[in-house]
Amino acid sequence: MENKEKMESWKVALLSVLCTLSAVVMVVFVYIFISTGLVEVIKEEIESDYCSSIPLTEARDLEVCNGL
Repeated sequence: MENKEKMESWKVALLSVLCTLSAVVMVVFVYIFISTGLVEVIKEEIESDYCSSIPLTEARDLEVCNGL
């Protein structure tokens, strides 16, 4: 019985370490994604597509479309 409990605690510890490592890796990827400026490029592209798809009278009234 004691051996089985040790094995279970080993599995829990391994799972905990893997979850922590995966969280750290995700944070690093998000930081790299933001620091490369890719978010700004995507944002500008979405704004450009949106502003070009609505009528000009509505686009003039929107602040986001005035800078494009």
